[in-house]
Amino acid sequence: MERSYSAKEEEGLELVKTVFSWTIKDVLNDNLCKDKVQKIPQRFLSTTAYFNSFIPSLIEETHSALSSSLKGVSRAPFCEISSVERSITPTKNFLCYQISVKRTDIDVNGKYEPEAGDLIAFTDIKPKTVDDLDRPKREYHIGYVHAIKESIGKISILTSKSFNMYNAPRLYALKGDNAPKLYAFHLLNLTTNVRIWKALNSQLEGASISMIRKVLPAADSNKGENCQLCFSGENHSVACSSVQNVILSQNLNESQKDAVLSCVTSKECHHNDTIKLIWGPPGTGKTKTVASLLFSLLKLKTRTLACAPTNCAVLEAAARLQNLVKESLEHDTYGFGDIVVFGNKSRMKLDGYLGLHDVFLDYRVDNLFKCSGWKHSLESMIKLLEDPKEQYGLCMREEESGIMSLEEFAKQKNSQEKTDNALTIEHFLKKKYTSIEEQYLLYKDEKKKSIKIQGQFFMQRFCSNREELEVYMRTLHKNLPTSLIPCEEIKKMYEALDLLRSLKTSLHKAKLKQTSNDCEDENSLLDYYGSLSIEKEECLLRLRSLSRTISLPNISDKYEIAKFCLMNARLIFCTAASSTKLFAEGMTRIEFLVIDEAAQLKECESTIPLQLPGVHHVILIGDERQLPAVVKSQASEEAGYGRSLFERLVSLGYKKHLLNVQYRMQPSISFFPNNEFYEGQLSDAPFVREVSYNRRFLEGKMYASYSFINIAKGKEHKPDRGYGWKNMAEAAAVSKIIERLENEFLSTGKKVSIGVISPYNAQVYEIQERIKQLNLVSDPNFSVSVRSVDGFQGGEEDIIIISTVRSNGNANISFIFNRQRANVALTRARHCLWILGNENALSSSDSIWKNLVLDAKERECFHEADDDKKLSKAVEEVLLVELLNESETPFKKLSIGGTSQTTGTTFRGSFRGRPRMPRW
Repeated sequence: MERSYSAKEEEGLELVKTVFSWTIKDVLNDNLCKDKVQKIPQRFLSTTAYFNSFIPSLIEETHSALSSSLKGVSRAPFCEISSVERSITPTKNFLCYQISVKRTDIDVNGKYEPEAGDLIAFTDIKPKTVDDLDRPKREYHIGYVHAIKESIGKISILTSKSFNMYNAPRLYALKGDNAPKLYAFHLLNLTTNVRIWKALNSQLEGASISMIRKVLPAADSNKGENCQLCFSGENHSVACSSVQNVILSQNLNESQKDAVLSCVTSKECHHNDTIKLIWGPPGTGKTKTVASLLFSLLKLKTRTLACAPTNCAVLEAAARLQNLVKESLEHDTYGFGDIVVFGNKSRMKLDGYLGLHDVFLDYRVDNLFKCSGWKHSLESMIKLLEDPKEQYGLCMREEESGIMSLEEFAKQKNSQEKTDNALTIEHFLKKKYTSIEEQYLLYKDEKKKSIKIQGQFFMQRFCSNREELEVYMRTLHKNLPTSLIPCEEIKKMYEALDLLRSLKTSLHKAKLKQTSNDCEDENSLLDYYGSLSIEKEECLLRLRSLSRTISLPNISDKYEIAKFCLMNARLIFCTAASSTKLFAEGMTRIEFLVIDEAAQLKECESTIPLQLPGVHHVILIGDERQLPAVVKSQASEEAGYGRSLFERLVSLGYKKHLLNVQYRMQPSISFFPNNEFYEGQLSDAPFVREVSYNRRFLEGKMYASYSFINIAKGKEHKPDRGYGWKNMAEAAAVSKIIERLENEFLSTGKKVSIGVISPYNAQVYEIQERIKQLNLVSDPNFSVSVRSVDGFQGGEEDIIIISTVRSNGNANISFIFNRQRANVALTRARHCLWILGNENALSSSDSIWKNLVLDAKERECFHEADDDKKLSKAVEEVLLVELLNESETPFKKLSIGGTSQTTGTTFRGSFRGRPRMPRW
């Protein structure tokens, strides 16, 4: 019987109800919600005002995302629905259905499997345009995937319309060749937005707003400083000494050490909630600092939640922390049970982080679920070692009761040897034989068989139990939190396993000796086992201790096992939005909240973990001078919806702990961004200043560590289908440089990674297509990655080539004017940074790019593309093609995908796909 939805669940789906209320005309109306969006202030008078300030932008952002998805519905992944049935689950605002999909249905975009939170559009055709979703007698109809019921192969969806009215008379049975088709097209996933909605509407179970109050006016006199009462004089030294040894072991520089120490010692303050900011500019070891901070909190047995905006950021932090933990473990993987990473397994892509399977919640639940027989297996081994003959007798009595015959046991345990039905001595004595002599001979024969069977029984039961126990022990010591399995018991586990292996070896040798001698006497394997009294007692001593001290909770439900793991973990990793899972009745309170990449997390999203009950200390790590969160709606962006809590607190004067040593960029590369974005506060690490770090990949000053290459003849174009601007001359230059780098690699064999960055999707696509035509060598030591600026946030390569694209005299460089975007692009390179651009276009605007061109000239890093003959030739060739295209008649332009009659150059005039990138 299906459960009914609680009032709380219905409240949480009010955003879905709003989405269902929009007609298709409403969704396509760009101005539907804009007039309600207002500027989000810096300070707030109350928690109500704080929460309410984000709601209009959240609705507008949802509307904008849905509008964009509908317009691209022809490219959306889809599946065919095989059955629809009305659910009896009562709801106030929705109609509920159970659907199942055809598992073999695969379209050109790949197989689509609906996930919880998906918003899907229903249609009986594959739409070519958005108009196909709203036709006569086929009204616009969408649904929300509420749950996936894998056990029965059903998907629970909520809708606002009946399927009856959608496709009369019924779509309940979609079977047979002539049955109507019904498709589900994926529009977007609403999970994160629904979770934000719940947080903003106080619908999170057991939520606390004490930390929310802390960030409202930011009037705290400390503003990120440690409490003066707890950290003055002697109190400060006591707090520091408790954590300093842990921190000192992690090889941090002074700025990293100070930041970690300041954050961790706030644990000693029990009367004041604290908020700390760690400022991590590019290459300053932010991830290492985060890992060291979390490692210190773990060592201090502090229950901590580590969040980040994306799954990728979560996994990076978790992987770095796990490596630190591995190095410190005394007993293999003992201690991993204190760490849990959770999230959507299919989206998190754990395969790139193989070690994280050991701490991922889904795998841990599966492993612990298989350990339900641990106690029984342990007790069985103890009883077998204590009195094997009694266990044999119990087995015989079970056989007599019809539970399991000895013959069945022998066949099951001894597949290599067939045995006849074994008769006990009691059975034998009940038999009547004609003579005493015959009776004695038969008795002797049956006794020998009985001894043999007893030995077989003991050996097979012992080996079977030992193998089970070894699997259980290894699973438990890796997956159970240390609070439930003390270190002393881990030692006993290893000792018990060693003793059991020793017993097995001794017994196996005795059995081989018996077999080889064709032993006729009555000395059995059990008699030999009895002689191993010292090993036996040592083993029993440890097994009994394990039985007393280690017990699993009596849980057979995987949901409850997951809750058990989360309740007992000391360090939990997840995205900020996924932290809603921790708002559960009986959940152990979190004391520390650490948010990595905090400057990329929308403030409204950070309100979810900030409301976790028990949180007294919040640490935000990020850099507000790099890219913020992606926002789709221009109205929401202008309202400040993408602003992070980190950025707002900085603007209000909160102290930041600056990580001031950069370990990535060769000094000539770091010079400009350090002075332009960080007021010269960063210093270069000693090893990046060494001569060996100044690597050269191509000959000539133009290809030194840092250079601006002026491509003055290029032209900017905006493709008919949008996607931003492109510059064919710059794309050709990039392609030629990469071709030369490949030739150099083939000649020298020196490993090199190359990143190509452009702020426009059209240029990214154009460069990708040109590089495909080069048919580059397939070698792990030579890699080329072409991405947008947004796609390179957090990344780094040996060589970075930037294509700025814009080439006009109107001082119009729009998108690349953004300082945060420029900062990211200019700080990804380790050894070489080559910037391709039009000097006049970039210098004619009062922007960072004007400063960059002037800086390059002052440092003699400015070069003309014409000075390199091969580069100049590549640019001239593409300019000639462009000129010929412009002179072609409209009729000839129709064949743009083919080969030019004049030049013989093959080129493309359309896109196969669109790289993912935010609006510009």
